[in-house]
Amino acid sequence: MNDQAMSVLQHLGELKRRLIRVAIVAVIFIAVAIAFYVQIFEVFTDTARRLIIEANGVVAVQRITEGWVVAAKLAIMVGLIAVFPYFLWELAMFFKPGLKPGERKYIFLLVPSAMVMFVLGAAFSWFILIPRLVEFLLRLSQPIGDPLITVGPLVGLMVTIMFWLGIIFEIPIFMFLLAKMGILTSGWVKTKRRWMILISFIFGAVATPTDPISQLIVAGPTWLLFEIGMLLVKLAERGRTE
Repeated sequence: MNDQAMSVLQHLGELKRRLIRVAIVAVIFIAVAIAFYVQIFEVFTDTARRLIIEANGVVAVQRITEGWVVAAKLAIMVGLIAVFPYFLWELAMFFKPGLKPGERKYIFLLVPSAMVMFVLGAAFSWFILIPRLVEFLLRLSQPIGDPLITVGPLVGLMVTIMFWLGIIFEIPIFMFLLAKMGILTSGWVKTKRRWMILISFIFGAVATPTDPISQLIVAGPTWLLFEIGMLLVKLAERGRTE
């Protein structure tokens, strides 16, 4: 076996060891979250359950296994969020030896920034988007009958929204990385600004079709993320030319 093949195998072995460490830490966090799943459920669904009760609705368990499914979903979500910073750190340390000295400084900026942006996206959905969406859906249901909301779909919807909003809030980070690789340019991004404004307001209308104020609350941050991404693209271009 030649040296190049050995080098690849060594890198794969190191990556495997790092991922195993991440998996062990994730399992520990998930196990702890399962032990406290009732408290996590109460905090996680507090606002949604209050809105449902105010609409003369009931939060119910439909199947005998639904409680366990909800506990598992919440535990996995909490465990993955808790282990995410450690995962990013292990990933950064894996790639660090192959980076130039000038590029390594971005590791210590991008890793915490990516985590902060994901948490901001999840918090934005939990505090702002989900309550308005639940309120709107309940308002649609009230003329038909009193809502009977099952726990599983409710938690599944909330987890899905929080995850994807967390990913959407990573847009500036992705734009910066693409610009550093030379795939994205500030000139090209600038030509798409009008489309991004339109997409932001379409997203706001779809996510919160309750009233114009709610739509602006959602569309504004989405547009702001794009503008932050534009600034980071320019910063990345400046770094490449230096």
